[in-house]
Amino acid sequence: MKKLTLTVLHKLPNRVRFKVSHRIIDTKKFFETIKIGTKNIALRYNRTIKTLLVTFEPEEILIDEVIYRTATALSVEHEMTSVKLVEDFEEKSIDSLSVYSGAAILLSFLYGLGKSKIEKLQLDINNFAAGLTTAAIIEHAYMETQRKGFFDIEILPALYLLKSYMANRSVVAIALMWFTTFGRHLVLNNFSNKEVRIYRLKADNGKFHYVVDVKDDNSIENLSDLIDHIFFNNKTGNESDDKYIALK
Repeated sequence: MKKLTLTVLHKLPNRVRFKVSHRIIDTKKFFETIKIGTKNIALRYNRTIKTLLVTFEPEEILIDEVIYRTATALSVEHEMTSVKLVEDFEEKSIDSLSVYSGAAILLSFLYGLGKSKIEKLQLDINNFAAGLTTAAIIEHAYMETQRKGFFDIEILPALYLLKSYMANRSVVAIALMWFTTFGRHLVLNNFSNKEVRIYRLKADNGKFHYVVDVKDDNSIENLSDLIDHIFFNNKTGNESDDKYIALK
């Protein structure tokens, strides 16, 4: 099962938009968990792209509590499973297809270094790497559009470089295409990512109280996470920060 993830796409003083990794099944109960004890919270859920918009009055409730209430509601719907909270959102789009295309580019470079290379085979390898890289870029643009409603401008230089490759068939142009699109995702850190564990307690008066235990998330889910963990994650310790939310 894919890890429960709640991503803060953007936030303003009176609203916050989330990306929810799993479809919300019972929206009525989900919304009630967030709204309890407030009068001016409004929620709008998009089932197609799984985004949630929460608007509220800052005088009534703090934005941090809105975020942790939403994480709590997501956890409750999935049998108190822990939630990965991503607040400073920057996607690490180093997926399988981009990794394969990078490997194909590396293979093309290594074959080109050989003394007994065959020109036609070199061209075929270059074309294969170019096709795979183009497919990875298209997939990247599609995923960006699905997630945010638009794709990053970094796609446009990559398409210009594809035109350059068609003119000279150089593997250098393919490599530049790859690094233009995916290079920055290799070094993005996840210092702001949190693992949120929710514990439910029932008081004598019948009300449920949720203890939200927040820790740094050090999970490794893809290549960029691994690179970040090895080279950039120098933090020591993993102190928790408890949040207490009382809900009926």
